[in-house]
Amino acid sequence: MLRLIDRPGTHALLRVPGARRAVVSWNTRAASGGIALVAHRSDASVSEPLLYARWSPHERRSLDGADAKTRIAVDVLDSDVPLSAIGVASTVELDAVAVAIPPPPDARAPAHTNADTLPVPKLTQYLPAYPNERGWCSAASLAMMLRYYGVPADVPTVARGIYDEAYGGTGNWAFNAAYAGACGLRGIVAYLRGIDHVAAFVAAGFPVVISIGWTPGELPGAPLEHSDGHLLVVRGLDLAHVHVNDPAHPAVATHYPRAALDAVFRSCGGVAYLIAPRARTDELVALANSPSTSSG
Repeated sequence: MLRLIDRPGTHALLRVPGARRAVVSWNTRAASGGIALVAHRSDASVSEPLLYARWSPHERRSLDGADAKTRIAVDVLDSDVPLSAIGVASTVELDAVAVAIPPPPDARAPAHTNADTLPVPKLTQYLPAYPNERGWCSAASLAMMLRYYGVPADVPTVARGIYDEAYGGTGNWAFNAAYAGACGLRGIVAYLRGIDHVAAFVAAGFPVVISIGWTPGELPGAPLEHSDGHLLVVRGLDLAHVHVNDPAHPAVATHYPRAALDAVFRSCGGVAYLIAPRARTDELVALANSPSTSSG
């Protein structure tokens, strides 16, 4: 489920009935600001503001606010008591705020066999000028998405713009969405229901950045034997393969077996970056909330 409020000002209340986990993402043009979340829970308790994020032209920092029942870990809100809503309080005007919650484990999207390959520019995460930076998969994937939509972007600049000083890396999902928003696009973090769900976005002209991880043998053709967390861009699909721009692959443009990529994507929770022109926000939300089917 994805909920989004366009131009909420500085405060919003997003309903998330029964959720124990959520990711809040936001867009703003403000160069500096801060966000706190308020957990409204099914036992009628309400948290104090839980500090979520702070940013300025000099740094971005996740803040990991928590109380006895609910806690934030970098970009994920976890609650021991089911949530009924999440309040968002910002120090600056927001262009949009969104909350995504994971689907039920057996939820699937309707079958979507093919999606024509989209012309996503290729960028690697491994740059000779930065030999010690081996974890720029998110920055490279985001830079490819920005270029696809006509926004000039290079990997080192994007990496600096999304780097989380507290987390110590560029993989903070909400900061990646916020960077896209600051570039004039709509950036949202969402939970999707497998590769069929991704295919629906690609068929509509939206490449999708997906978060995956795998153990040895789980992803044939992968450039790394294993990974605890990696991001790449899905740009096309057919019955047997998913066509991707993988910033860790020597060729960048490659393909993976559809069943294998679906399995590792779903096993990692189905987290994706949805990025598009702001005028197409409603399409993103509608596709994210398309009806589910059950695997059982």
